[in-house]
Amino acid sequence: MPRWWSCMRSIPGCRDEFDCMPEGMSYALQTGYKAPELYVQWQGGRLLNLDKIEKPTCALRLKSTGISFRLFTGQMGLAQAYAQHAFSMQGEIADVMRLARLVNLVEGYLFPKFITKHILTDIPALQVNPLRVYGRVLCGFLTGRYN
Repeated sequence: MPRWWSCMRSIPGCRDEFDCMPEGMSYALQTGYKAPELYVQWQGGRLLNLDKIEKPTCALRLKSTGISFRLFTGQMGLAQAYAQHAFSMQGEIADVMRLARLVNLVEGYLFPKFITKHILTDIPALQVNPLRVYGRVLCGFLTGRYN
């Protein structure tokens, strides 16, 4: 997830969410003890990947690396993880809901329909061809933009 996170701005529903974000809004995704972590901050009209944020606006803490693997490989959706108490959240409810909407939109674009029908409670209407989103992610990797 860390490297394609910033491509979300190309998805129309995500752009609306980003346009409502206040400057300095930050999210932390933590996956367990000594496991990879993701810190991003909305600053200057861009989503920046950071090494660490001491006090993020919203933090999502997954209870194990196994849960994070299932979540990010399309074996489990965010709603199912919530129902199984697989993560904890810290922050304002509006910020948490924004993160949930963003994750659902991105999963709708990045996973094929046979996966999304099992992991999403409501499949978002796709306004952009998913191949365009895949292309942008691939170009970002090839040009080193996500490093």
